[in-house]
Order: sequence, then C-alpha cells, then structure tokens
Amino acid sequence: MHVDMDAFFAAFEMRNVPHLQGKPVIVGGDPRFRTVVTTCSYEARKYGVHSGMPVAQAKKLCPHGIYIKGTLKGYVYTATILVSIFEKYSPVVEPFSVDEACLDITGCHRVFGSVENLVNRLKREIKDTLKLTCSVGIAPTKLLAKMASGENKPDGITVMDREDFKRMFYHRPVDSLWGIGEKTKIALNKLGIYTVADLAMKKEKELSGHFGKNGEGLYVLSHGYDANEVHAFDNRPDEKSMSHETTMVRDLTDIDRIYSTILWLSDKVARRLRRGEYVGRTVSVKVRSASFKTITRDNTLAVPTDQCKIIYEAARKIIPREYGLKIPVRLLGVKVSHLTKKQTETQLSLLDNHTLDKLALTSKAIDRIRDRYGDALIKLAGTQL
Repeated sequence: MHVDMDAFFAAFEMRNVPHLQGKPVIVGGDPRFRTVVTTCSYEARKYGVHSGMPVAQAKKLCPHGIYIKGTLKGYVYTATILVSIFEKYSPVVEPFSVDEACLDITGCHRVFGSVENLVNRLKREIKDTLKLTCSVGIAPTKLLAKMASGENKPDGITVMDREDFKRMFYHRPVDSLWGIGEKTKIALNKLGIYTVADLAMKKEKELSGHFGKNGEGLYVLSHGYDANEVHAFDNRPDEKSMSHETTMVRDLTDIDRIYSTILWLSDKVARRLRRGEYVGRTVSVKVRSASFKTITRDNTLAVPTDQCKIIYEAARKIIPREYGLKIPVRLLGVKVSHLTKKQTETQLSLLDNHTLDKLALTSKAIDRIRDRYGDALIKLAGTQL
C-alpha cells in the first residue's frame, strides 16, 4: 500500500489558516528569488502550476495566488505523527518522504477483516487526527502501488494489479511511468517509443543496448515488475550516495563565490555522512550555467572520507576554470558516492594521520554543538551562505 498525502504542504497551511481554504495556495518561497514550487493546492493547479516549477513562472500563471515560504518544522512534526499512524496498520513502514510512505500489508487485512476496512480506517484516522486527506494505492509491488496512488486524487483509493496496469497505462505517453523524465522521454521518442505499450514491446536486450544498465530498469518499468521489498526505516538498505545542491539567487560570476558555495555544500554532505556513519570514495560536482547547460565531474579518492575539508578540496579541483570567470553559474551541487560503513581504523589519505585526527575531533565537536543548538550556530570560515 502506498499512501500519498494530498497537496501536503499546502493542505497543512490551509488547515492552520482556515481563510486560505478554496484559494490557490503555492508553497515554495519568495517569487523574487529562484525558488521552486514545493507543492500547491488543487485550486492553483487549475492555472497550470505544479511541483518543481520555478516560483517566478508560477507567479506569471497565477499572479493572484497566495505564496507561502512553508513551515518545515510543522511538516516534519506532522510526518512523525503520520508514521505512528501507519505503524498501527503494518509492522513494515518505509517512508519515501515527509508526505508519502509504503506499507507492506501482507496478511494485515486479517486483523481488520478486509483490505477495504484497513484502508478506510487508516484514512479516517488520518483525517480525524490531522484534518488532512491522503490517496492510497494498493498493488502487488511498490512501483505499481505508487503509480496507483496518483490515479484518484484527492482522497481516493485505487487497487491495481498488472492487468489493470496494462489497461490503465499502456495507451499513455511513456513519461507517465514513474521515474521517466524529460530527457529519457526524448531519447525513447527518437527510437520510435512514444507510449508505455511501445516500450513494453521492446526486448530487454535491445533497451540495454541503447541505455546500458538503465535499459533493464526501463524494461521492468514497462511491465510493472518490481522485486524491491518494503523496508522498515531501521532495516533500509545502505545509501549509495549523498548530495546537496543549491540554485543561486543571482548567477555567480566570481570564482571565490563559487568556491565558497562548494565549501558550504561539502560541509552539508560531510555532516550527513557522519550522521549515517558512512565514508565515501568518489566526490562529484554538478555545475549548471546561466544558459542551463549542466556538467558533472568526478574525483575518486585513494581512501574514503567523511571530512568536509577533503571533500571540498577534491570538489574544488574538478570545477572547470572557465566557470564564473567566463560562464555565469546558476546551480552548484556536491555529491559523495561509493559509500561504505565507517570503519574504526584511522583513515589514511591526502593528509597525515595527525591532521586527520584533528579534523575528525573538530568535526565531532562541531556536530555535537549543531545537534544541540542547530546547524546555523557554526559556519565554516569561507562560506557566505
């Protein structure tokens, strides 16, 4: 069962401020800056506004909309209540984000009499407790359940097996499949693949020939297969990578500002690595120019790390020099991949052991302070964000 809250952030704000009910509410920050729409009410969607759209564009489509920066702490607190509700109906709950989760309900319906009773009781408890609605998809796999939950929004229930999937999706454009974006759609269209049925007719070997490992994923998607199990939070698979990126308020033309932002992002990633007790071997940077051209570069370390200084120095080296000086930069990102669980032995790396020990002790002290008083209390010298 996939549970997806209906326009969660907007619904949260409308619940807390009743006079917003029935109005086009857009959550996503100040339209003067380069923020994107996080979510919006169904009234705003009638004007073509949707999640991921630049707020400035949303403002053009819906100038009379009510634009709200959002209440992150409120969303996170509500999400914890949601998880506690989910756990009453299934022992295996896998949150996908603050507003959606997958529940393995194998056999759980016996406790409630039927699947219908289980779903209706869950939806009613969410509505009574939080005054919010959700849409539910029920299917034999996580993939199909997620796609089913979007079929009858808001406040709907959709049951979908593989035959239902074929009937409902095969005639639709190929990007109606979850996980297929604009670039993949264009590549598939060039091969004469326009609908989900077109994709399903292709052999896995043929798709792999064009898309490599992703070809196997496309084949699986088009047939509604999915061998992935629902993983409880404490039993989830290890992370494969951790990253942070940011879009600039104004294009960067100063290389020092670019390096400053890379340092800030490296600090964010390093903190997440240490929280998860991971170290990573490959450092990547993502740079998007003002003309929306995006490049990525990788730097593989001799020894995995979770230290900001090492991540920053590796990232800084691989940023092409023409960016900032000749090419204005719109977006920057830092990613660390090829993760492994942190070992107890001291890292041997670009720096001597004594320096590494000092770095690790300093990071540990900073983490403790930030955990207690918030990340904003301590900023690294050289960061301007």
